[in-house]
Amino acid sequence: MSRFVEELAELRRTGARLLYVVSEEEERAIALCRAALGGEAGVAVWSRRRGLDPVDRAAKDPRAALDALLGPGAGEKPLAALLLDFHHELEDRAVARHLRDLLPEFYPRRRCAVVIAPTLRLPEGLAAETTVLRLPLPDRDELAGALGALVTARGASAAAAPALHALLGAAAGLTYTQAQRAFSRALHVDPTLGERAVAIVTGEKQRLLAADRGLELIEVTERPEDLGGLDGFKAWIGERALAFAHDARGFGLQAPRGVMLLGVQGCGKSLAAKAVAGLLRIPLVRLDLPSVLGSRDGAEEGLARALASAEAIAPVALWVDEIEKGFAGSTPGQGADPRAARVLGAFSTWLQERRSPVFVVATANDVTRLPPELLRRGRFDELFFVDLPDLEARRAILALHLQKRGRKPESFDLAAIAAGCDGYSGAELEQVVVGALHRAYALGREVETQDLRRLAQDLVPLYRTYEEQIKALREWSRGRARGAGREAAVVDLFRRTGA
Repeated sequence: MSRFVEELAELRRTGARLLYVVSEEEERAIALCRAALGGEAGVAVWSRRRGLDPVDRAAKDPRAALDALLGPGAGEKPLAALLLDFHHELEDRAVARHLRDLLPEFYPRRRCAVVIAPTLRLPEGLAAETTVLRLPLPDRDELAGALGALVTARGASAAAAPALHALLGAAAGLTYTQAQRAFSRALHVDPTLGERAVAIVTGEKQRLLAADRGLELIEVTERPEDLGGLDGFKAWIGERALAFAHDARGFGLQAPRGVMLLGVQGCGKSLAAKAVAGLLRIPLVRLDLPSVLGSRDGAEEGLARALASAEAIAPVALWVDEIEKGFAGSTPGQGADPRAARVLGAFSTWLQERRSPVFVVATANDVTRLPPELLRRGRFDELFFVDLPDLEARRAILALHLQKRGRKPESFDLAAIAAGCDGYSGAELEQVVVGALHRAYALGREVETQDLRRLAQDLVPLYRTYEEQIKALREWSRGRARGAGREAAVVDLFRRTGA
């Protein structure tokens, strides 16, 4: 946490008059502010119950507290006032006006006001005067300190290095208080801090991230070989996975930033997102945009907390499913909702400027609703268009789903079935296999090629209903996105072999 302390101390030294620390961890924020702003300067803490402690404990009214910061009781030395929950007080226009009137005196008197609040709320007149800092989630050293204190307090044995590494990794992304609670429960269940303790902390994180951050840890069982078709995409992601090797940085490679998968519904975009995490060998976290944007503290605050949590867990794959729905209304053609536009701007900036190894996998079905900001180069490493599977991909998808259900693909005439399924999506091909199994089971016999053929003939693919829209989608992708299928893989092969 030294970086936060150093930044805060530097702002104070260079004359910052009004700071705003966004954090749900009030006690931790106060402690770190004391570490940054103390020393030669004094630090006072204000709340409506305690007043301005220790300068003027009777100054419980917010305007009286601001006056006390400049009054004779504050002395002549530099002084910083930590104002708790002052965002509520600033909703009173008289309090906001009073603070604005006093600000010119802060610099010559070496005074500084620091608002500490769980959410960012600033009146327009003070926004330009305020430097906003977000208290980062605890790093590994802080989590280790919290765990060590609990172990000592309970008289338990110190954890072995491998167990400690796993436990701290499981706690990454939690606030300090949440981590303390998770560690306490883990110690109660498993005092040796073994695998059961790690499972407890992981489960607690899954629950808390889903409830507080709009993030869901996804258990990844899919592998690239479980993804039928999309050979071009699989070849590309295989190369990008190498950038996570230990010597990649020395070669001049940065960690890959992410990929956007655009295209026809039901063609494996979500499955591809899960396979990416398996190939990269990093955890997968799904960002629930509707939950985050509907946060009780506001959409921008909810998004900031979610992204901070994702960075704390890094390296991680962040899956944003149907991203166009999350930012609906952010462009002029969609009604130009100012709130949606601000949130889109914050997310786009984070995509461009993030430094932590968070690999973003975004999927979209309706590209006409996709904000142009998300398609600019630099946000993602590559944009892929996922089309309906070709003949070879259809055969591979049918074989894959038969294998999953304990059948040998070579026992079926898959070439003929695939040829008769032109225009079928991957999800529809799966239903061909599932429906054939149901039919065979109802007839009391093993599934046969004729069952697959009959189901394929009966099923009406989405393509027949939305042929014009799918053709328009293909036309849009030309020159804008790279093909995810076998044709793109063949092009890559020619490039590598020099043919």
